[in-house]
Amino acid sequence: MKIALIDKKGVKLKVEYKSLKIDDQKIPLRLIDTIILATASTLESKDILKITKSGISILLLSARGDDMAMISSAESKNAELKMEQYLAQKHALKIAKYFISQKVERHAQQLLEYNINLDISKVLESIEKAKSTQRLLGIEGSFSSRYFTQYFKLFPKKLHLGKRSKQPPLDPVNAMLSFFYMIVYNLITVRLIAFGFEPSIAFMHKPFRSHNALASDFMELFRADINTFIFELFDKEKVLISDFTKHNGVFLKYEARRKIWRYFQPFNDKLQQKIDKEINIFRKMIKE
Repeated sequence: MKIALIDKKGVKLKVEYKSLKIDDQKIPLRLIDTIILATASTLESKDILKITKSGISILLLSARGDDMAMISSAESKNAELKMEQYLAQKHALKIAKYFISQKVERHAQQLLEYNINLDISKVLESIEKAKSTQRLLGIEGSFSSRYFTQYFKLFPKKLHLGKRSKQPPLDPVNAMLSFFYMIVYNLITVRLIAFGFEPSIAFMHKPFRSHNALASDFMELFRADINTFIFELFDKEKVLISDFTKHNGVFLKYEARRKIWRYFQPFNDKLQQKIDKEINIFRKMIKE
């Protein structure tokens, strides 16, 4: 996935001769899959139509960095694949077990890289024996609690409260987790749509309202990668406690957010290769 990430206040955008003009810079539309607008900018509706007609999705990031919206083409495609996705619901438990077992193994491997040995043998055994997706979600919730107890130990205590907090995050580590989980969740949604899947129809998570449940299924495969990325940002002091503000929760400051985009881009390039690989595995699974 080729991302144009725009986080410059007051920037003016327009489409000229099949290129996205960002102030005085031009990027050919053929080189872009997704545009992330991370700050207030000017983009006329006629240019939005040109962008989406080119198969490019636009992700809008809120000023506080706690919400995103997506603009994409209204055209539907690959109806055959969507039909296979619906029919594969009869194998939902088997597919859900794949997502959960992979999550458990990848999280355990991630901790092992920091010399934390988390015994997952009984967890994997419970996953194999589970008779419903509801039971799987219970296993996943219990495992996640164990995992984060160990994960937070990697950080100085001044950076966290020792447990996962969301909506709002209550400390710098949780602020980073929530922020990048949200970014990747939306990028996965864009990728699923690009492949022709219906992102709201899942196999483990239940769809509700505007929730793209299939993207949540896929997120379980990549949270460990994101967690490692976040730990390394703190460990290498690329992000500091002074980069956060506290107001009805703890959030990354705008200036700090701009600073860390440079580290996110190469991380995301590698992550997108993994996402595409897993989407192809999933496509084969639903065809079986």
